Amino acid sequence: MTKSKNLFFFFLVFSFTSSIYAQKSQIDSTRNNKTNPIYFESSALFKCNIKLPVNYDPQNKYILVIGLHGGGSSLERFITIWDSLNITDFIYAVPQAPYPWLVDKKLGYDWALWPTGNKILIERASNLVVKYVSDLAMSLKKQYNIGDIYLFGFSQGAVFAYIAGIRNPNLYEGLIIHSGPGLLEPLISPFTGEKDDNWLEKDDIKSAKSLRIFIAHGKDDKRVKYELGIKAKNVLSNFGYDVTFRDFMGGHSVNNEMLESAIEWLKQ
Repeated sequence: MTKSKNLFFFFLVFSFTSSIYAQKSQIDSTRNNKTNPIYFESSALFKCNIKLPVNYDPQNKYILVIGLHGGGSSLERFITIWDSLNITDFIYAVPQAPYPWLVDKKLGYDWALWPTGNKILIERASNLVVKYVSDLAMSLKKQYNIGDIYLFGFSQGAVFAYIAGIRNPNLYEGLIIHSGPGLLEPLISPFTGEKDDNWLEKDDIKSAKSLRIFIAHGKDDKRVKYELGIKAKNVLSNFGYDVTFRDFMGGHSVNNEMLESAIEWLKQ
């Protein structure tokens, strides 16, 4: 082989080897730069908005209603829903769901990491909601003259009003459920379509029948079917709960007429 051919062959092998090495280095660099999220539990400070009743007197004892907003909403939006009504009998408190995410380019908040689609994370986060809400209730009892405590949830907030209330019935007098799920029915994730069949068990529901329950559901609700509200009412009635059911002509929204009915129900 001539000297020029040897040089050409050497250059060809060197170029090919260098190309392979460069590609391998790029792959290794990509692998080294990859990040994997983890989730851990720790104490933190969380925001809660409070709306005091008309003519509030700190010497008087008041009902406390804790509102759990829908998934993707926020405390700023949910604190205003009673504004058109003359609230004289209770303190209204709305905590923020702890997990932020973007909904149509707007920041919203989720109660249990549903957007991740990770069943293990969702179960962990769901269990933590019980303590999250009870910590708020106990904190407010130290700051205000509070009698009975009720949880009020809309949509995803209704799911966690059920979970927080039924798993800790000694703390609460009752629940107000607006556009909520069917009990003993699977929860279907709006993000993955997967089902959670065991979010509340029969034993959970059976042990909390001291709770009063008010359910409101729109007949034209396309997101959470009206039949699921009926199912929840029937399950609770069969377990011996004091349950009141109201329906309205409307969809997946908070209805003012139902809020007025809920206020009358609270006074009973």
